[in-house]
Amino acid sequence: MKSIQWDGQRISRPGIYAGIPLEDYHRGDICDGPSLSSSGLRLLWSKSAKHFWDKSPLNPDRSDEDDDKKEYIIGRAAHHLICGELGFANLYVIRPDKAPDGRPWHGSNGSCVRWLADQKRLGKTVLTPDMVETVRGMAISLGDNSLMRAGILSGLVERSLFWRDRDTNVWLKARPDVISTASGDFADLKTTTSVLYRDTQWSLEDWGYVQQGALVLEGARALQLEATSFSLVWVEKKRPHCVRVQMLIDEDLARGTKMNRVAIDTFHACFTAKHWPGPGDDRADAEYVQLSDAARKRIDDRLQFQLREAA
Repeated sequence: MKSIQWDGQRISRPGIYAGIPLEDYHRGDICDGPSLSSSGLRLLWSKSAKHFWDKSPLNPDRSDEDDDKKEYIIGRAAHHLICGELGFANLYVIRPDKAPDGRPWHGSNGSCVRWLADQKRLGKTVLTPDMVETVRGMAISLGDNSLMRAGILSGLVERSLFWRDRDTNVWLKARPDVISTASGDFADLKTTTSVLYRDTQWSLEDWGYVQQGALVLEGARALQLEATSFSLVWVEKKRPHCVRVQMLIDEDLARGTKMNRVAIDTFHACFTAKHWPGPGDDRADAEYVQLSDAARKRIDDRLQFQLREAA
């Protein structure tokens, strides 16, 4: 398994690249042509081309909505530390308990406002003491898990896979948490609110993780890496920080591959036509909307009960 050390230039040949910061990986011009990552493919499938383009780094007029919500910050920090990525101190800083002027920390304190502005200017994400405690709790729970101790998240970190789609020639990219050097088993760390089975099932569908798993395995195979499985390592963000490891089945990964195919073709058609329609934009007339089968059953059951009671 040979990695290419990134030289800071636009990527023009497929390979496994080392040394690409996450910020650069997501750039619209990282390749010598348009590129798609798992997050883009999932947005194209789950919402619309218009939603994708509004967030796309390829769009010069994209939304600059700040996504630094607490849960996202915790998730990124946990990934960085738990997966053993380098340079944590270059990206994160822990907020002090006291303000720079010596008083207790308060958001309206002028010295606190200036300190936060300085960190943003330096490109650093601020972690509050409670965020640090949350990440610490997750790390301890993960360390107690037998599959973690066996090395499910051990391997090469900070590697980015780049390859071209055979049908459209669009660049595809994936950034696994780790690339195992001992097997073809890939795993991805997911912070979540609950590891109960019904909740991980919901997350699997709602967040499109079958697409992510399918893309990682496709990229690995395209670059002649062994690729046999994809697992999700869930850890709860709140105490007691329960951990659960679940492997995706081949049948669902095959669905993810087909979902990605539709998303790639949609992107290619829209990029070529320079037209990014929303969910109903291409209809010339009004469409019907109807209750789902599940909603109908709930209503019918209630009607049946209440009409019987009324009689």
